[in-house]
Amino acid sequence: MAAGCSKTFTSKYEEELYYDVEYEEFCKTFEFSNSSTCWICNGYYGPSYEEPLCGTCHSFIFPNHPQDEAEGLVTEVSDDEDSGNDEPPENGSEAKDRSDGDPDDYDHLDRPRPAAPRNVNQYLEMLSQPRETDESQQQICALPVEVLLSIFSYLDDLSLWNASEVCKQWKRILEVHIPQQMWKKYTKERWPLFQQISTIPNWLHMYGALMNSCFCRTCLIQMAHKAPMRGRVNHIRANRLRNDIRSLDLDATEGIDAVALDNQLFHWQASILGPAGSPYEGGKFFLYIVIPCSYPMLPPQVRFLTKIVHPNVSRHGDVGIDIIQHNWSLALTISKLLLSVQSLLTDPFTQICMEPELGRMYENDRPKFEALARRWTWKYAMYEVLPPLDGLT
Repeated sequence: MAAGCSKTFTSKYEEELYYDVEYEEFCKTFEFSNSSTCWICNGYYGPSYEEPLCGTCHSFIFPNHPQDEAEGLVTEVSDDEDSGNDEPPENGSEAKDRSDGDPDDYDHLDRPRPAAPRNVNQYLEMLSQPRETDESQQQICALPVEVLLSIFSYLDDLSLWNASEVCKQWKRILEVHIPQQMWKKYTKERWPLFQQISTIPNWLHMYGALMNSCFCRTCLIQMAHKAPMRGRVNHIRANRLRNDIRSLDLDATEGIDAVALDNQLFHWQASILGPAGSPYEGGKFFLYIVIPCSYPMLPPQVRFLTKIVHPNVSRHGDVGIDIIQHNWSLALTISKLLLSVQSLLTDPFTQICMEPELGRMYENDRPKFEALARRWTWKYAMYEVLPPLDGLT
């Protein structure tokens, strides 16, 4: 019988099978995976493509201003800042981020495009008709390896990994022609707080496992772009952040770490270890922090990157903690903020929840909640000690 569980099992296999079923039902119920419906607008603005939020809701709730639109910035990004967009070593072409391209550049291509529907009947007719096979996809897959490698040389690491997820053929090509050291470098650049504790047989699989362990890939792209926020950066903010960095180094708290990703200190990555005695014990959870221009007058935005089962963490990764939402204080630092998030893992606040169903499960069926939380910790937050098996990321 599992510790703290009222259900009796006749074997270890029966116990594992029981929690496997509970885990799959949880995923389906809360749409944490295999969902194409935005949990904010419920699909009103369009599909979310297996992300928690659709692009429209994400841009409204979490705006990301590109660098050329940011006005009034006192500091500028230095020329020697590493963007992390490195090209594969076999090709001499410069790496090019596909985000720099304009979608309108493809309008000149002669592609058959269906006429836009004008009424509900036409929409229903389109939904009822089977989609025709896309011959262009078959032509792309038939391209020689040399041509594909030439195309891949223009992609950054995020785009390369997405290409590896398209089909097994492309994944094999990238595994063979891009050295493991390059994927190790990409992993370190995207996850600077990731520590190699055990032997990692395949860094491409590790890179993919860390990507798949995240709630929202749109947040990953924002973190990778490191776009500055709108507004004027004041000296109070700069001095305060310097003190925050000093406190992180001097008053290091067990299991808490944070690092700035850009010179302007807008984008940060943090990590917290699961507290001992909690279902999150042994896991390392990565967080994404955005520091506003008016900090410390306004609190930072804090989101979990690593998937976690918690009543006060939404399926997008947003943290519902009082000191961020309502009771922000100038005395709080980044170190104290992360310490509060870590303590939230031990003592969830169920009166007001980001996920009410999880709050009810925590109050009414604690063993089930802890089993699910522990299961997600094992699956998504322990890659430093349990690297992913080949092909099982």
